[in-house]
Amino acid sequence: MQLHTSDNPAKELGQAISTAINEHDGDVVCLLSGGSALDVVEHINITRSPGRLPENRPVLADDISAAGASLQAVDQTSESNSNKPECRTIFMMGDERGSREPEINNTLQLLARHPNHPVSHMLLETIPEENESLEDFAARIEKTFLQKISQLQNPKIFMILGMGPDGHTAGIFPLPEEVFQEIYRPDSTYVPVHVEGLTIDSRASLTPSWILDHVDQVLGFIVGESKAEMLESLVTESKKLHERPAELLKLHKDAHIYTDLYIDSK
Repeated sequence: MQLHTSDNPAKELGQAISTAINEHDGDVVCLLSGGSALDVVEHINITRSPGRLPENRPVLADDISAAGASLQAVDQTSESNSNKPECRTIFMMGDERGSREPEINNTLQLLARHPNHPVSHMLLETIPEENESLEDFAARIEKTFLQKISQLQNPKIFMILGMGPDGHTAGIFPLPEEVFQEIYRPDSTYVPVHVEGLTIDSRASLTPSWILDHVDQVLGFIVGESKAEMLESLVTESKKLHERPAELLKLHKDAHIYTDLYIDSK
């Protein structure tokens, strides 16, 4: 786990992701995070052709206009980089809130903040359908996601992970070990998460085991003084995954944390 500290970690992380995507000779999946990590999206600059985009929702007239402008700019840049492969780039939230409310659902928040950004037009949307249960929603997203990535060529998967003051990351929360194992089953990819006491207690998330087994690079985005104590603990002390899910950042084979917090790692 490498720590990258700066006054503008969102920009640094966005630039790092951009470079990794543009240089990879193959398809890319970039799993995003909500909350403060949405600040990273504006700094993601894709200069290669996006290839075929995700098709998981009805396309509206405004979408066509906005996407056309964004993709025209991308294509023009790509023409000057003809040696770059035409590869697919897919974005998706690594965890989601089981709500259709625009101010709650992570996907809808991203679309509202960055409606004309190329990321928004390469997005596998994770929005529950009307009257869809959280269990059905999670099963539908898991099926769609696995189908999409099974079609990719030489894929590389990146994932942004935030961290809460309690040590949770994505939709993975500290819980008693038996409960943790029951919710985040090792043989599952994307699961419903009901945890009492949360502001939004109905969520869905990729599982720790899937992240550790399939994500090529994990990128932590941890900012704000409220995270300082937990980040210092993460850097200097080890805990079990069910006690502190952000331990994923230490367990993963290739993890980087971008932060504005200056932590003594000694």
